[in-house]
Amino acid sequence: MADVFDMLEHEWARLREDRAASRRLRDVCAAAGGARSLAGVERYVRTAGPEDADRVLLALVRRAVAGDDLAARVLLQLLLPGTRALARRWWALGDADERAAAAVAAVYHRIRRYPLARRPGRVAANVLLDAATELRRAVPKVVALPSADPAAHLRPVAARPDDRPDHPALELTELLREAVAAGVVGREDAELIARSRIGGQRVADIAARRGLRPRTLWARRQRAESALATALAAS
Repeated sequence: MADVFDMLEHEWARLREDRAASRRLRDVCAAAGGARSLAGVERYVRTAGPEDADRVLLALVRRAVAGDDLAARVLLQLLLPGTRALARRWWALGDADERAAAAVAAVYHRIRRYPLARRPGRVAANVLLDAATELRRAVPKVVALPSADPAAHLRPVAARPDDRPDHPALELTELLREAVAAGVVGREDAELIARSRIGGQRVADIAARRGLRPRTLWARRQRAESALATALAAS
């Protein structure tokens, strides 16, 4: 099944040569060295110097903030390399499809709400930075729950080379261990969260191994994460 990046690229293959679309963004094309199509706008931004490229991105984000869906879509396409990098980085958010969807949603959200008055430049860097902050907030944090010997309740998850004491994966692992020890979630549900949110395994693959429907595991994970969120709020 194609992920959201594949779908965006498929849509872009049509849109990039759409004459009506380029006419609607005539001012953007002019800023991109007089490009005659959205494909030309893309080529210009990819090869121009930082200041020239930023001028085009600024023209697009002005339109996007004002409600222009086409401009927002074009800007999203131009920021797709950075969006893919965000999806790879925030593997604690779920499997590849989940990460792709979350990263695209965060970038698009920041495009439509870009603070022009405060940041009239460095559009790409600012959008991606704000999107990264939004994704970081979506990763569960450690909750102070009573624990005895957490290691006895949940097998440790292998650490990544770049793990640090405040890395989201370590925080989530500790949260799950303590939550199992405290009886907030069961061991199987904790392992489901760990495998999908930290290990990057697809929920569909886990369901197949367990002989269950993916929808069943989606619902179980949602209930378990709701229990964790409730415990966090109570603490």
